[in-house]
Amino acid sequence: MRRALILALVLAGCATPNAPSVAPTPPTAAMGPFAEAGAAAPLPDDWWRLFDDATLDAHVARALAANRDLRVAAANLAAARANSRLANANRTPDLVLESGASPTTLGVNQPTTTSVPKSSFELGGEVALEVDLFGRLRNQAAAAGADAEAVAAVRDGVRVAVVADTVGAYLDLCSAGVLAGVVRRQIALQSRQVAAVAEQLRAGEVSPLELAQARQLRARLEATLPPIAAEAKRARYLLANLEGLPPAEAVVIDCPRPPAIRAPLPLGDGAALLARRPDLREAERRLAAAAARVKVATAEIYPRVSLGASAGLIAGGVDAFVTPLISWAFVNPARVKARIAFQRANQDAALAQFDALWLRALRETETALADLNAEVARGAALRAAQTDADAAARRAEARVRIGDANPLIALDARRTAFETELLRAQSAQRIARLQVVLFRALGGGWR
Repeated sequence: MRRALILALVLAGCATPNAPSVAPTPPTAAMGPFAEAGAAAPLPDDWWRLFDDATLDAHVARALAANRDLRVAAANLAAARANSRLANANRTPDLVLESGASPTTLGVNQPTTTSVPKSSFELGGEVALEVDLFGRLRNQAAAAGADAEAVAAVRDGVRVAVVADTVGAYLDLCSAGVLAGVVRRQIALQSRQVAAVAEQLRAGEVSPLELAQARQLRARLEATLPPIAAEAKRARYLLANLEGLPPAEAVVIDCPRPPAIRAPLPLGDGAALLARRPDLREAERRLAAAAARVKVATAEIYPRVSLGASAGLIAGGVDAFVTPLISWAFVNPARVKARIAFQRANQDAALAQFDALWLRALRETETALADLNAEVARGAALRAAQTDADAAARRAEARVRIGDANPLIALDARRTAFETELLRAQSAQRIARLQVVLFRALGGGWR
């Protein structure tokens, strides 16, 4: 026993091999479009408030309070944190208290002066503590803590997704109302054109072909309304689902105009993606946990040393002793080496996963910026086109009033103006959705 204890103490002075360094360094080169875009202000936590819509704020608050996916994520986080506390508790001593009682039997031939039975009592306690000479318990606790932090990042990722989906559904619901209004005005205009062509047909000025074409165009416009109505219902049901409600309890929202962000987007520092995106924080914490488990596996090379102590009152006397307990799996080194190789392979995979996620984060952010900038430019061109189309329609209508033009010319000009308005409304919807995509790619602003 003494030789084994001396050997263990000698080994304690040896340096435990460390796991390979895993300080992930994100690429600083390819920040191009992101580095030059947007405002320098930091991305706010409550980024959806940039839309300046109280109804939207209320929906987001309800979703964050009642969403079922968030409840699952919160429960998983509570379990991970409990497991981390358990791993830290393994580093503290274990205390066991024992007690017992046994009757004392009298012999048959013994003279008895009393019928009261005699009993003996025992009371004792044991303390066991593993001496963490090689960092096995310490690194187990570090791995469990990193796992808990990774689960916290997963919870933040669910929050980002819930908020982005809520904002997107609200924007789609508002945009559906605007698009339906534009289409209904187009249908009303086309109905007037059908009536005008029918009047010309009765006067012999046009053929039945022109009337059929006018009716066909009206039918095509009417066919666009059901998909818009279905899109509105889909968005309303999604809002209800995100807020923990069944579709039957979906709230009917009166949104005459979709909210829009008028100020420059506060994108903040692109390099802060590492600290802001939940998936990157999760990958970094998984990598830290994998590195700690490499050290746990490496510590298995060396013996485990535990100190045990017990004391108690036994049979009327006090007994106590202290002893070291040593266990060592040196008889099967291949198993230990295999465990180390397994954990190092997991560490390499976690590092590769982190690198892949970082590159994907850059791609998603820069792609969202490119799409948003292109749609903003398209929206500006459509806005100019709508101004010209409205002016042309007004001039055509003025000519018709003074009898200088065929009424069909004015109807065609107004229809062109409505079509341009529809394209502009669709572009505004796409801009708003791309803003949500960009905020989601930026990590949603959570710290």
